[in-house]
Formats: sequence, structure tokens, C-alpha cells
Amino acid sequence: MASQENVALNPFLAFPSRTRKYVRLTPEQAYDTMIHLMRENAKAEIIEDRKEATPFIKARLGGRIGATVSLGMFPEGDVTALEFGFSYRTALFASLVVLVASIGLSVRFWTPIPAVGSAVIPLFAFKANLAVGNFLNAINEALPYIEREYARKALMRDRKRWQSEPKDTEELFRRLSEKHMRTWGNTNVLWYKINEYQRQGLVYNEAVRRIAEEEGIY
Repeated sequence: MASQENVALNPFLAFPSRTRKYVRLTPEQAYDTMIHLMRENAKAEIIEDRKEATPFIKARLGGRIGATVSLGMFPEGDVTALEFGFSYRTALFASLVVLVASIGLSVRFWTPIPAVGSAVIPLFAFKANLAVGNFLNAINEALPYIEREYARKALMRDRKRWQSEPKDTEELFRRLSEKHMRTWGNTNVLWYKINEYQRQGLVYNEAVRRIAEEEGIY
């Protein structure tokens, strides 16, 4: 079985065993999102889940003879790492049972006809792999929209707070500039952050305020 350790979910990889994705959500937000996606989009059967401490979900994909996904959510700075692990034991066990039964019946009755039943074994593998592929597709399609929605709600909360607690933007920018000059010798990183936040929908004053809060300048 293949193993993948990069940040992209590859729905076309045959029988992935592990994969990782980073999302701009808290572990708690990631848990709420993933439990909903699993139940509503992937039609997964939740086997085990917990939201406290390190959020974790274990679910069955593709019915009884399918695959099992284990998902852990770990904070890494401003993002959360989604650690996916996939198991195909149920499909392998069902395939083994069918194979042994087919061989046993063929030997018992001295006829190859029961062995034809072993033709369903590739179907078990195909079903399990398809369930995982569909699941990864659903994750790839949904997460960008969910990240943007959480970011929009966070910005609305921040705007409301900033309006109720106004600050001198020019003073914040001056202090930020001094800090960046001491650290980097220029303000290139500061302007990069400002431009990046403006691309995300913040106006200049909001971008400066957010960066100031992130860097401990109030």
C-alpha cells in the first residue's frame, strides 16, 4: 500500500495508507468540519470520535466491506495538521474468506465452478479504494470554502471589536516598522503581510491592526 506524507490529498493514489493536509482552522473547528463532512458528504459510519484534548475521528467508508479512516487533528502554529490514516483490513479479510471458501469448495466437490466466486475479490478492493478516493475528493472540494467561511466570520468579529476599541493606525504602523527594521533591517516583510491581508479582503487599517495584534503591539 502506498504512503503519502505531503500536504496535498491525492484522490487518484491507489490504496493510500497515510496522507496529511494543513488547514487554516483551529483543531476544534477542524473537528466540527470533518465530522460533518464525513457524515453528510462521505456518508461515513462514525466508529469513534473525541473533541477534547487532541481531536480524533475514526470512521468506516464504503460500508462494512470498505476502508477505515483514522483522522487526528494537531495544532501547528496558525494552522491545523490533518493526519489521515487508511486501513483496508476489512476488505482484505473478506477477500481472504471468499478465496479460502472458493478453494475449499472446489477441492471438496472436484469442480472449478465454486472458484468462480473468487472473481468478486477485485470488487472488494475496487469498492474500498473508490470509497477512499471519493472521500478525499469531498475533502479537497469542501475545505477551501470552509476555510474562507471561517475566515470571513473571524474578520466580522474582529471588525466589530476594532470598531469598539479604536487605535491609531499610524502609531501602530510606526511601531511595527521600528520592530521590523530592528529584526530584518527593512520593512519588506511588514509590507508583504499587509498586502497579503488586503488580498484576503482587509483594508489597510484592518491589516495593520491585525499584524500589530499578531506581533504583540497594542
